[in-house]
Amino acid sequence: MHRWVHVQHGLLILLIGWLYVTSPWVHLYNRIPPSPSFWVWSHLILGMIALVLTVTFTVTCLAQGRLRQYFPWAFGRFRLLFSDLAGLVRLRIPSNEAGGLFDVIKGLLLLALLATAITGGLWWWTEGSRAAIAWRGWHLDAARYLMILLILHILATIAHLIDFMRQ
Repeated sequence: MHRWVHVQHGLLILLIGWLYVTSPWVHLYNRIPPSPSFWVWSHLILGMIALVLTVTFTVTCLAQGRLRQYFPWAFGRFRLLFSDLAGLVRLRIPSNEAGGLFDVIKGLLLLALLATAITGGLWWWTEGSRAAIAWRGWHLDAARYLMILLILHILATIAHLIDFMRQ
């Protein structure tokens, strides 16, 4: 299962990258146009693949016991998170201990990924209706949060690698 989570992670990186890079050419409001472009079809189809992969990735992460690790705040465990935040104020790289800032970022990123994938799927399911307009708006909001958390995740990974190389 350990190898499978790395495969899922890599595939999600590629899919999310493609979906974000090509999204400026996707013009959808509440329905698929009569003659959709390659960009529209690729966004819809790869988005559905990303939805399935996101769900399986989440299940894999939770099956590996990461619920308490990624969401320590949900279990009343704030000590390490606050310690990492206090360290950031002093310009220290946060620790890589389970339940710290890096893991909280991963957990929030996972929630944003789920929200983006699910709202995109629900947009397609309600396509052509008034509800599709609301799902589109929520999908775009979730995608914005996803991008912010993805940038934080990348920065945290780089910081961890730099810290690892210094030791």
